[in-house]
Amino acid sequence: MDNSGSDMLLWNTFREGNRDAFARIYNIYINDLLSYGYRITSNRQLIKDSIQDLFLHLWLHRENISETDSIKYYLFRSLRNRIIKNIEKQDTQPQTAESILENIIGDFSVEQVLMAKETESEQIIRLQKAIGKLSKRQQEVIQLRYHDDFSLEEIENLMKLNNQSVRNLLHRAISQLRITIEMAGWSFPFILSFLY
Repeated sequence: MDNSGSDMLLWNTFREGNRDAFARIYNIYINDLLSYGYRITSNRQLIKDSIQDLFLHLWLHRENISETDSIKYYLFRSLRNRIIKNIEKQDTQPQTAESILENIIGDFSVEQVLMAKETESEQIIRLQKAIGKLSKRQQEVIQLRYHDDFSLEEIENLMKLNNQSVRNLLHRAISQLRITIEMAGWSFPFILSFLY
């Protein structure tokens, strides 16, 4: 569904200083931004701080911000850049088992999309664990492609990779997910057909 016209209208209304439009953008995209942030890092505080910084920056610089026909893409790209910048500022710390577990259990959005009609919580948890075994970049590319429905070209720009690198990353992620599911002997007919 093409909502580029409504996105442009909402974005331009916000750029003109309309607080309601700004609040609406925040409310529409906050959950998607949080979910996407978790695919880049498991540091929840850094994600929340980066989102807060992003929206503060947007409001303070609204008159100078460029137009867009996809608010979601604009926000994802901006958040990714901000998180990467904030990670570089911090001393890198190894992930604890607790933070890895939080990351796996803490977010259902990608898993729910991949599960489609499958609603049994046991299968959702199993799939969460399978996705949680992927690298952060693999989790990110899976989310961008299958949850957020971005094109390969948009993913290239978001992740700052060339087309072949995106394709390779996506292929490896899907292959690894498929192997994990098959090795565990889980029954995910929808998932297995999707992964081919």
